[in-house]
Amino acid sequence: MNDVKTYPKKPYYNIYKPLKKEGAGAALQFSYDPDRRAIFLEAANQKGPKLEIGSKDQFDWDGKIVFKIGVADVAKMLPLFNGREKVAKCLHSQQDLGRTSVLEITAGVYQDKPNFAVKLSRTMDGETRRVGLFLSQDEMGVLAHFMRESLTRMLGFGGV
Repeated sequence: MNDVKTYPKKPYYNIYKPLKKEGAGAALQFSYDPDRRAIFLEAANQKGPKLEIGSKDQFDWDGKIVFKIGVADVAKMLPLFNGREKVAKCLHSQQDLGRTSVLEITAGVYQDKPNFAVKLSRTMDGETRRVGLFLSQDEMGVLAHFMRESLTRMLGFGGV
């Protein structure tokens, strides 16, 4: 009899894009938290020049921006995923903390192929930090699926 208990992993989708130009790339980590019924986006800029694949020091995780994505935010993204809108913008304002965060995804075209600009910013105490990168149509397709599956769980369908 096997007494080893296994725990399911949290659903996640990570995109790492270091570029040759110092500080030009970024990383996005999306994870679904079943306890909080929300998606958490952690975004970090590249630090330094492009390193070897798998280098843990490639991105500034100490200076990351964290953004909580809820049902209303996913609802704003659905028309973008379905091609009915060109921009999805989610604004979170925490006046008690003096903090404003904005997640914006814009559909565009690069070299005759669809692409998507993802920008995340956080303003606090008069200082604004930004992380941004471009996603291919394939990457956006996976992200759209991740968001829809997470939404199903947020609404209480299909388990946690």
